[in-house]
Amino acid sequence: MSRVQSAGVATPIDPSLPEHEEPAGTSTHSRRFEPVDPDRIEFEDLRPPGAPGRDGTTNVETGHLTFHGGKVLRSLDLVPVYVGAYWQTLPGKRDRARNDAAMAALVKDPGHTGIWKEYGASPGTASPSKVLAGVTHRDWSKQDVEALIEAQVRAGNLDASDPERVFTLVLPPGATLRDGEASSTAGLGGFHGNVTARDGHPVYYAVVVYSQRTGDRVNGIDFTGTPIDNVTITESHEITEAVTDPDVGLAIQTGDPNYLGWYDDTTPMQRRDGTAVLDSFGRPMRGKGEIGDIPVLNAELEGDSALESAWGWRYGFAFQTEWSNRDGKAELEPGEG
Repeated sequence: MSRVQSAGVATPIDPSLPEHEEPAGTSTHSRRFEPVDPDRIEFEDLRPPGAPGRDGTTNVETGHLTFHGGKVLRSLDLVPVYVGAYWQTLPGKRDRARNDAAMAALVKDPGHTGIWKEYGASPGTASPSKVLAGVTHRDWSKQDVEALIEAQVRAGNLDASDPERVFTLVLPPGATLRDGEASSTAGLGGFHGNVTARDGHPVYYAVVVYSQRTGDRVNGIDFTGTPIDNVTITESHEITEAVTDPDVGLAIQTGDPNYLGWYDDTTPMQRRDGTAVLDSFGRPMRGKGEIGDIPVLNAELEGDSALESAWGWRYGFAFQTEWSNRDGKAELEPGEG
């Protein structure tokens, strides 16, 4: 997903699906599709007014990812990148060690990578993490994130020579993240994308918030009550999407669906009672997005506003479930349950 959000924390997206502005120099007829972005759907509108919420395991899950001909990262190399001085403090070092271990486990996990294999990818590797302790910025936009990556690549601090490397930026406690109208103060957990290196090849990244509840306020998404577990859940979502649909940003920017890898743009969006979710024009909405978006949307459609059904434990680490076309459900490993 480009982004994970919960109605229990906030109402992240706009179900009206407004038209995207045309990039400068792009002809209108080059835009051949309008991607559904689950992060711009108001989850409260997924349930009829007055419908009771229902936390726990979902009864019905639907979705179907279609291969559109774009890229899949067949041999991921993952590099965690920790932003800010927090990561050199004692608590930060503990969080960093846990996250490093979780990411090393994720890329080899026969559960997650077993699901990746269904879509043409293989187990990956995890390279040593990096700490950008001198970065003091606290309010991050997508443009800020991409400017940082570009600068660090130019400076040689991030080695982008591997075309299947993904840098996962983890923000420090209290740092906020924005992508357009979506904000971590309103439920945004993270997103993935790419920038272009000087030689023209894409440099892939994901960025995640240090999701934390402070009193009645949440920055990011509080799945578990433990910030670093919230981080690993969001990371597993973004990394799996970066593997199976790395160039979604180019598809949206250019309007060319051929950049898409595995993406659901066909599944009708229906509530648990079978009623259709409509856009602002009264049209039934279709498509649930990327591999990690489907479990989140299905949980919300089922009334699981806390997203309890969208994650679980593997080897002591918290990861999100991912969608399997083969098994027809969201799971932590192939054939689960």
